[in-house]
Amino acid sequence: MTMKSKGFLGFLVLFLVFSCLMTSCSKEKTQQDIESKGLPSSGGKTLEAILVIPDEVYKGEIKDTVGKYFMKACPWLAQPEPLFDIVQMNPTGFFNSEMFTKHRNIIIVDIKAGNPNKLKQRLDYKSYPQAYFEFSVDNRDSLFALLQRHSDLIKEQFYNNEHRRVNSAFKKLENTDITRKLKSKFGFHLTLSEEFYLAVNEENFVWLRKEPKDGSLGIMIYAMDYKNEEQFSQENIIALRDELAKKYIPGPTRGSYMGTEHRFGFISDTVQIGEDKITAIETRGLWRLYNDYMGGPFVNYCFRDSQGQRLVMIDCFVYSPKQSKRDQLMQLEAVVYGIKYENKTKN
Repeated sequence: MTMKSKGFLGFLVLFLVFSCLMTSCSKEKTQQDIESKGLPSSGGKTLEAILVIPDEVYKGEIKDTVGKYFMKACPWLAQPEPLFDIVQMNPTGFFNSEMFTKHRNIIIVDIKAGNPNKLKQRLDYKSYPQAYFEFSVDNRDSLFALLQRHSDLIKEQFYNNEHRRVNSAFKKLENTDITRKLKSKFGFHLTLSEEFYLAVNEENFVWLRKEPKDGSLGIMIYAMDYKNEEQFSQENIIALRDELAKKYIPGPTRGSYMGTEHRFGFISDTVQIGEDKITAIETRGLWRLYNDYMGGPFVNYCFRDSQGQRLVMIDCFVYSPKQSKRDQLMQLEAVVYGIKYENKTKN
């Protein structure tokens, strides 16, 4: 081989290495841009929304209508808590504040003669994550009609923002040991912060715990063979939940254990979770300790795994006698909504 050939090969190797490095950096930057678009982090408390509307307009039927759609009680909490905490602001105060315009959840109402009667939605507009909704209407009746038509969309996006916020925060403090064990056992990835630990780790079952002051957050995960669609009936889901809770979740006193509170019923819905839009049955209700006096809300998700061969149950429950249960349950919901499989789930 001539010196000229050796020189060319050396240049080629260096070029390929440099290209790989540039490609890697480019991909890393692209992923970051996808997640945050280079925007500042949004602000606001959990499930808080700013409503920008003049004081003289926000009264009577308009105020009642906003309350009807966004401030009604959350389903199946031990004590009443609103879906969202609505903070009303005058337009001047809002638009003159850079801090408020970067809030996570925003609804702007502009009522003025000649307005086109429409709703404009902007996602991740001035911060990340952010949902920015602008109602432009020429009268109150038009506002009522648009609120009725689009309230579900707005609520869904506000909840999605909370899920994205929690997962982004947990990712920075991820318990990688739990991540690895869950992926090995169940085949999927869940992002949990370092505050969580494995309380029980069996062949097809885990109990994850987080112990904040004056409370406890728990996640049960269980997998079993999928047999038929009857496994997804509410009756069978609750029966399985009771069986697992009695076996694995003891109470603080001798002979006490967690079970489901059957006296008040349950509510079920079909939802889509994770990047792959996994179809899951969501069941909400209350849990209680038998032979003791503790209780709280739970939300349960059942779905088929990515190969369609196993039924997976992820059950989230909160004990928080002195704190907001809504916000803590939302934190656990966000963990489930961040689920990732390598292969798409068969629905």
